[in-house]
Order: sequence, then C-alpha cells, then structure tokens
Amino acid sequence: MDGNARRNGDPFWELQQDYRQKQSFPDNWEPLYFFKWISDKNLLQATCRKFPSGKPTENLSNHPIFLLKRIGNFSYRFCPCSTKNHNNYSYIPAATKPELAPEPFPNNSYICHDIIFSLLPINHMVGPENFYGIVRESDIIGDQYQEGMR
Repeated sequence: MDGNARRNGDPFWELQQDYRQKQSFPDNWEPLYFFKWISDKNLLQATCRKFPSGKPTENLSNHPIFLLKRIGNFSYRFCPCSTKNHNNYSYIPAATKPELAPEPFPNNSYICHDIIFSLLPINHMVGPENFYGIVRESDIIGDQYQEGMR
C-alpha cells in the first residue's frame, strides 16, 4: 500500500504523523535555541499579557523566543525577544548568524529575560517550523539573560 492509499484509507493518518513529528522534535531542544514566528496572541496568553506590551489585541504580529533552560524532561523555560530595548536587556546584535540559521539577524534581538514562561515538550506554540538557529553565548552582548537560566 503506498503512502496516499494508506493516508486515504486511515482517517487518523495525519494526526498520527503530526504526533510523531511533535514527539521527536522537542527531545533535541537545548538552551540558546532561537525560535521565530511565535504569534503575539500565544505570547500574550503564555506571559499573562505581559508581552508584547502596549499592543491592541487585533492585528497582532509575531515575535521570536529564546530558550533559556531545559527543566528535566518535563518543561522548557523561554523568554520572548524584541527589537526594542526597554530594560537594558542582553541582546544578539544585528548581522549575527546563529549556528544552523539560514541568514544573519536583520536587527538587534533583545532577550526579555524578565518575562519568563514555560512550555511542555508537546505544545501548540513552538514546532520545527519555528526553529531558527543556535545562538553562541559569545555572540550575546550582556549577561542579564543568564538570570533566567538559573
């Protein structure tokens, strides 16, 4: 039976494929991973409306997030990133190219270390399509972000 026949014959085939993909990807997440295109709607919910601040609820965009810490096999600690520096944040300078990234950062990316949220390995917010690259610690200006890694 080819892939299409199997897919057409099994109503749960797509759900099973999605589940397998989500099961394998999070096992590899480590600190300093950078993810893009996280919807502001999801970020507002995950951060109890602390980020993004000052945005109306309609016409929301998206922001990247930065993985601070892996907490056993149960959770990951993230913080959002912004192109605006409100609190003297650590930042990844524009033109920095993370490992595995397709291109360098177009703007400074400020690590909002004081706005922390956790996600389970299987979640609706972050997936393989959001992965951008691995930031080297030597590329980060400032050490304020390390507070969230403790």
